[in-house]
Amino acid sequence: MRVLLTGVTGFIGQCLMPMLNIQCKDIKILTLNTDIKEAEEKYPYSEYSQCKHVHSSNLEEVVLFNPEITFHLATVTTHRIDTAVIKPIVSANIEFGVMLLDALSKCPAMKLFVNTGSFAEYRHHHDIFDSAYLYAASKTAFRSFVDYYSNLCGFRYITAIPYTVYGGNMTVKRLMDYIKESMDSDTPIDMSGGEQVLDFIHVDDISNFFVGVVVNAEKFYCLKNNGEEFHLGTGIGTKIRSLGKMIENKYQKKCNVNWGGLPYRDRDIMYSVAPIEKNDPSIGWKAKHLLMDKI
Repeated sequence: MRVLLTGVTGFIGQCLMPMLNIQCKDIKILTLNTDIKEAEEKYPYSEYSQCKHVHSSNLEEVVLFNPEITFHLATVTTHRIDTAVIKPIVSANIEFGVMLLDALSKCPAMKLFVNTGSFAEYRHHHDIFDSAYLYAASKTAFRSFVDYYSNLCGFRYITAIPYTVYGGNMTVKRLMDYIKESMDSDTPIDMSGGEQVLDFIHVDDISNFFVGVVVNAEKFYCLKNNGEEFHLGTGIGTKIRSLGKMIENKYQKKCNVNWGGLPYRDRDIMYSVAPIEKNDPSIGWKAKHLLMDKI
């Protein structure tokens, strides 16, 4: 099987690539990268002999590779809404994705496109689009292009929607990092009121979902509904303030957080818990890691 991946040097990609290398020995992988040197350093041929890394602009290689499955993880993620982020978001999250889909339209072996969405596409309910951030709006917009090319070319697609991911090798600081760092800070770290309820899922569980797509490919090719969504979470909501208490109890240190020191963001998500009911019965996947064990 030939598998194409984007975003392999990113947060989820850095966890997924070693798993694929260990658990899926019979696949060949082509990765698209803005920095080939970084990809080659992280995944050298001596350890990843089934991998080839090419620049993301070299889409001719995609056509020559002729993948059966494509995982599209590459993205620009930000909560910012200022003018300066518009071009990077549109370029990475829409323009590059459409160019990739165009290349895939020339690949006769292509069977499944795995799109990656965001829980921030749903502010109030998991089946109604209402983007919290400009980034999330770009993810929703891109789905129309995926649907178009799927119908044009005949390949199937799904959208994986990770919830609040933690663990692994962070490429940028995330919520949990700031709370942990506050324990060693002399100056209180300003945060919002911390009443948001979020579904924290470990990056290993997210990566296991993608590995499962490869291992159980036929099951995904035959899903009843094309474009089906899979919300990747634990189904358990935790208040951010409660997360702070859990971290304090585990490390036996006080978090130096000034709760309420920052206002809530415009259109902030106050409740986001994954609807996971169908995941195990339909595809045999569920999160295995408990938040308390992994923080």
